Amino acid sequence: MPASVKDVAALAGVSSSTVSNYLNHPHVLGAASRERVEAAIEQLGFVPNESARQLRAGSSKALALILLDAWLPYFNELSRGVEDVTREGGWSLFFSNSNRDGAQERRNIDMFEAHRVQGIVIYPLGDVVPRLERLAERGIRSVVVGPIRESATVASVLFDDRGGGRLAGEHLVSLGRRRIVFLGSPAVSQSNDRLAGLQDAVANGPATITVMDVPHLATEDGLRAAEQIIALPAEERPDAVFAANDMVALGVLTQLLRHGIRVPEEIALVGFDDVDQAHQSVVPLTSVRQPGYEIGRAAGAALLQQLADPTAAPPETTPFPAELVVRESTIGR
Repeated sequence: MPASVKDVAALAGVSSSTVSNYLNHPHVLGAASRERVEAAIEQLGFVPNESARQLRAGSSKALALILLDAWLPYFNELSRGVEDVTREGGWSLFFSNSNRDGAQERRNIDMFEAHRVQGIVIYPLGDVVPRLERLAERGIRSVVVGPIRESATVASVLFDDRGGGRLAGEHLVSLGRRRIVFLGSPAVSQSNDRLAGLQDAVANGPATITVMDVPHLATEDGLRAAEQIIALPAEERPDAVFAANDMVALGVLTQLLRHGIRVPEEIALVGFDDVDQAHQSVVPLTSVRQPGYEIGRAAGAALLQQLADPTAAPPETTPFPAELVVRESTIGR
């Protein structure tokens, strides 16, 4: 059975309150008392119950990260960035996955409030700002990765999703592509922004856009969407596909190649995020680069900045610019 504070106190010949002071306010103890408590802790192998101590204090040295879909590679990079910068600041970081479920997202926020975390970074499905503003009234600060309405207490870190969609569209149009299919999820605001950018690119030209809903933005969605495209008569098929993320695009690529449809000769293909798999695929994927790790670090830093000065307004951050990385899925070998 693990040693307790009482066990340490008995062995050191001091009171339990002295041990508590050693753990929480060591500066109030004399050298002799500190040495006796240290010796007893080492002999017993005592480990303090940090969670219990923090709950008694009404706060914690803990932060939370809530992800839209933790299984996507982009979110692995994002979470690594948040974790690295918060660890450098001496904080613990807890993770949760909303799995594209609004109710689960709300439960995750409530769970971390109950655990008295000091701050939250969230890549949300819906509009979470009202809930986060209520948390700010209780001293829990937040950073949203993505666009939000103006808030006096909630910060955001932005990527130029619309600009990325515009770059993808301009690239396809410049290659002479005229029938473009967009694969995205209307429930995700970033996906809608990428579609808006694509629409900007073709607004005054001959190209047309067909929108297909891929609700989970997963590889399986790309496989299914490609099946529908393949089922069309050859003369009605698109000559380009722009997917809202790389995993959907890679699913499309796999299915097209299985059915002998040449990429990019028959159908050019563009993804979004530029994850590692994009340049490793059998036909390297043209993609809009979204620097997940750097965005995560920026979100973590914005949260720590708020925690350092709880009375300050949310920090303003410069949106990360979009960059198109052109590979063989659009320009061939």
